[in-house]
Amino acid sequence: MKMRFIFLFLLSVTLFNCSKDSVTNSKPVTVEDILTRDDEISGWKRGGVSWTAGSSGELNTHIDGEEPLYTRNGFIEAAMRRYEGRVLTISAAIELRVFDMGTPAHAQSLFNEIVLQLVNPIIWSPGAGEEARIERFPLSQKIVFRKSVYFVSLSITTGQDEALDVLKTFAGNVNSKIQ
Repeated sequence: MKMRFIFLFLLSVTLFNCSKDSVTNSKPVTVEDILTRDDEISGWKRGGVSWTAGSSGELNTHIDGEEPLYTRNGFIEAAMRRYEGRVLTISAAIELRVFDMGTPAHAQSLFNEIVLQLVNPIIWSPGAGEEARIERFPLSQKIVFRKSVYFVSLSITTGQDEALDVLKTFAGNVNSKIQ
């Protein structure tokens, strides 16, 4: 009887630890973990400004005027990184922003509000995340998508078709890091 109790105790401790690990590891630790690393996409490295925000005050410092939109939709934390590289022979910069919105419903609500602000958004399906839109201008392009509790925004400083391909590669990279 005593051996049976010890066996059941050890089994329950093992199962508890396994389930704890799977819950802990089911999501990146921070939004920074989702960002693309230097040369993870060949030829693209960090350059210029980067920031993180863990409160609405910090977020307001970085995206002055836009903060209420994110806060009312459940903002938890965010990170932005700028990358520099080349598209064909043209130097370009990509800005990647990742926002943890706390719940999938908050991420969807924010996505819906952001899409309303885009000029002639193009549905990107199947693209990154659960929903994605592309906005194209002659001198810049943008992709926004949502997946799980995250809202992601990427922009590039050139309007070439090849630049959109690079932006899609970045979006796919980020998408693959989100559970």
